[in-house]
Amino acid sequence: MNPLEKNPLAAIVEPPPEPRRLSADLRELLHETAGRSMTLGELEDILKGRGFGLFLLLMALPFVFPIPIPGLSVPFGIVIMLIGLRIALGRKPSLPGFVLARRVPQAMLEKTVTLGLKLATRLEKLVKPRMHFLQRWPGMVNLIGLGIASGGLLLSLPLPPLIPFSNTIPALAVLFLTAGLVERDGLLVLIGHVVNIAAWIYFSIMFAAAGHGIHLLWEKFGH
Repeated sequence: MNPLEKNPLAAIVEPPPEPRRLSADLRELLHETAGRSMTLGELEDILKGRGFGLFLLLMALPFVFPIPIPGLSVPFGIVIMLIGLRIALGRKPSLPGFVLARRVPQAMLEKTVTLGLKLATRLEKLVKPRMHFLQRWPGMVNLIGLGIASGGLLLSLPLPPLIPFSNTIPALAVLFLTAGLVERDGLLVLIGHVVNIAAWIYFSIMFAAAGHGIHLLWEKFGH
């Protein structure tokens, strides 16, 4: 006999199924993209149905880990910023055609997904739905989108690669905010906002120091 016939309330009182874990999506993505490079548009097509969160994480992960990505911080930062702005405005995330045409090297894509899988596997032992008010209160998702856009803006700045942590700190903010939104973990969202504020403080100090250095050089050699 069908269990529901014995207890017609079973379907109501039983908890909903667990959401699909990020590590499962990354494993499938690693299999689907094996051995080939692809454009951001092709990558977006593969990720359809899995949400924009995985796409954002893949854009931010190369800057969290020491992966050589010359010339990609600016376009990837712009991608993150555009998606974050659309989330902040309450619109469906989408990207213009010239951004989607950008090709991602196969080696970089494979390494990024592999490192992301390792990180996701470790995070999933700690991540859980909690502190829901950081996502459910009015304007909170918009604020998360604004934080993601802010991190993308800092990533898109064409800064010299020798500046330490100039990509890592904003990328971490994007990673925590996105993972918190996808996994419904308000604590990760809170950490993401804190890291985002720290990134702006760091950049402000860095630019102030650079401005002071330029002023001293001008005072010494400009006359």
